[in-house]
Amino acid sequence: MKRALQALFVLSGLALATPALAQSRGYHGGPPRYRSYPNNALRLEIGGATLATEDCAGGPCFANNHWGALVFGGDFDLGLGGPINLTLGAREVVASSFSGNPSIFEPSVGLTFKLAPYAPVVPRLGAGLAVLVGDNGDSGAALRLGGGLSFFGYAPIGLAIDLVFEVGQLGGVTITQGQLLIGPEFRF
Repeated sequence: MKRALQALFVLSGLALATPALAQSRGYHGGPPRYRSYPNNALRLEIGGATLATEDCAGGPCFANNHWGALVFGGDFDLGLGGPINLTLGAREVVASSFSGNPSIFEPSVGLTFKLAPYAPVVPRLGAGLAVLVGDNGDSGAALRLGGGLSFFGYAPIGLAIDLVFEVGQLGGVTITQGQLLIGPEFRF
């Protein structure tokens, strides 16, 4: 009988210790682990733009047909806390030499709102202002609105896709453009 009580005591001790042992090793969920997610991001993207102009100087308006251009550049998101990010960027819109349209350098500043920042796919909405500097010497400014998706939102390197619309003036000529861009996103 004494052996049976000892065996029962040992078995009950093992039965009580097993959930604690399993929990300490990470089984059954364990205590919550908090990871530090990156707040800042750098996107380097390439894509295309479609542009249109309208010149109303000196009389009736003259509208230019749409033309396409290659776009490359980057945006840096500085996390301000929560879903709000200060975005600093620069893009080059390169028009073909035979089109007669200028290439445009666009430094910009704005705010980007990251919705669901810790999800695998992070939607982004942004608004800001861009300075337009043409290679023909003209300059101007534009209002920029857009959005995008960041894939692998919690990883240090992901993929970003952006769609941006701009309306502004360059050298007294109204320019509207849409840009579609894709490229890597580095988070830190």
